Amino acid sequence: MKNKLQFFLLGILVLCILFAYMGCNKDDRTVTGPSSGATTQIDANGTLTPTTRTQAQGTLIIADQNGNAITGITSQNISIQLTWGTSSSNSIVGTVAVQSLAQTGKSTAVAMTMDYSGSMYTGNYVNGKYQQIIDMENGVKAFVNAIKTNDVCEIIKFDDVVKVIQPFTSSKQALLHAVDSIPILGYGNTALYQSIYSGIQDVAGKSASSYARAVIAFTDGGENSSSISLSTLLQTARLNAVPVYTIGLFDASSHSTPPGQYYPEKTLVQIADSTGGFYYYAPGASQLQQIYNSISGQLSNGYIITITWPSTSLPTTGTVVTVVITVNYNGLTSVFNRTYTMP
Repeated sequence: MKNKLQFFLLGILVLCILFAYMGCNKDDRTVTGPSSGATTQIDANGTLTPTTRTQAQGTLIIADQNGNAITGITSQNISIQLTWGTSSSNSIVGTVAVQSLAQTGKSTAVAMTMDYSGSMYTGNYVNGKYQQIIDMENGVKAFVNAIKTNDVCEIIKFDDVVKVIQPFTSSKQALLHAVDSIPILGYGNTALYQSIYSGIQDVAGKSASSYARAVIAFTDGGENSSSISLSTLLQTARLNAVPVYTIGLFDASSHSTPPGQYYPEKTLVQIADSTGGFYYYAPGASQLQQIYNSISGQLSNGYIITITWPSTSLPTTGTVVTVVITVNYNGLTSVFNRTYTMP
């Protein structure tokens, strides 16, 4: 009897450890709804590009454990370090100025990609559309309905062909019509990279001085039809300082904690992390509207950061440098790096 009790208690301990690990993983971002309690985790990510030798500017997004935006961040919450080369002495500390998006007067420009590949045509068939597609479209509509007067959006639909259904506009009526329209495609393969690359190029055409820019990419499967490589996609996003949010609609057997065992999910995590966005795992299509609402809240409550370096300690022009950005909030910490070439 004593041995049985010991095994039972050991089992409970193992389960507690597993749940604690799963709850603290940075990349696994299942949205469960608005937080009803205290913030227990923060995730920060963003973009950064040099404007001069002594300055760099970028965007900063901070979310809690439920994907809700963290507001009220100031320069006191952020520390900045520049490193280069292999010597530990090649390091300097910068100062940072922080402005909320509302303070800057910038609007948002967001390109949204929608997956109409063959695997999306599953589930119940309602009023001429499959339920999985209806749920995806409802999620995008939730984002469109949340945009402000001067925000602009673009709608891209894809299977093995990528089509811009609605170029950038602030008209909610035009955007909602584009979402509802039946694309002249479907049932094909998945040109995921091509669709994201198209969105990056289009949103890069919007002035960074007027807009906080992003791409939101949705898929239920892996890339198998693009002429654009993953490395080209990532390079283009970083060069233009365009963060990519990725949403993966995968069943439980394809999802792991942390994400990475299933290659399509691993790729979505890589795209988001390395460009300044976040990855969201959707365990079912019914969660998509909530995920799009969460992303909308993050973008509208983002920050613009301006970093200044001491001019006397900088490395020579052409040196590849790494910027370590540390965010502290209520005793919680999140760190991410961005790399660029010194002007």
